[in-house]
Amino acid sequence: MTLKTIHQSIAPLRKALLEHPLYEVLENENALQIFMEFHVFAVWDFMSLLKKLQNELCCVQVPWLPPQDLRTARMINEIVLGEETDIGPNGEVVSHFELYRSAMQEFGASTATIDQLLQELQSGASVAAAIVHLEAGPRQFLQHTFAEIQRGDLCRIAAAFTFGREGLLPDVFTRIVQRMALANPNRLKIFQYYLQRHIELDGDNHGPLAEQLVERLCGTSLAHWAEAELAAVEALRARLALWDAIYAQCQAVVVVQ
Repeated sequence: MTLKTIHQSIAPLRKALLEHPLYEVLENENALQIFMEFHVFAVWDFMSLLKKLQNELCCVQVPWLPPQDLRTARMINEIVLGEETDIGPNGEVVSHFELYRSAMQEFGASTATIDQLLQELQSGASVAAAIVHLEAGPRQFLQHTFAEIQRGDLCRIAAAFTFGREGLLPDVFTRIVQRMALANPNRLKIFQYYLQRHIELDGDNHGPLAEQLVERLCGTSLAHWAEAELAAVEALRARLALWDAIYAQCQAVVVVQ
């Protein structure tokens, strides 16, 4: 079993996501705001998958000990560098999550729900307790992610991270945002920058690194590859369910208007 096998298994789900009718309604300003208010949870939990991998595969404790696999540790640290401490549009250091949150504020999308989640976590609440009041779509999506993290199977976590990432935003989405930016000067600049950074990093760097990570973790074990394949499929199913939930909310707004 190889990466090619996983790509073949997830192809129908990727197609469903990339051709989802959600994108047809996002040229409505309120619908795009709703999308951002839901999608921000996928931007946030992505970092928890990454940090779980970093915690397990790199040394993040004192006293420091050499990582068992230096090449794998370098892959993880390189991805963390770009995702957690990238360079923003004004030259400032910023995480992609913070960049996304700023884009929401610039466009008028509410950050209240994600902010409340973070405040509860910072106050010591468990993830399960902090997400209980979220709407069903993002709550179920996060429940899936953190169940995967809690399971602790690194091959599965790496596969969920690699194949459930933001490469699932198709070119048509970027074109929609570009058209809307023409009608909303100075309100989508940060979001356009965020999308461009993901296109650059995912396509040229982070995407290939993440796939190499899956290969190194699974090695020649058929059992590991089977779990990675299953995790990739389940991650995309969870993303598809989130897309369906966002679409339902956006349709309601468009119909009302």
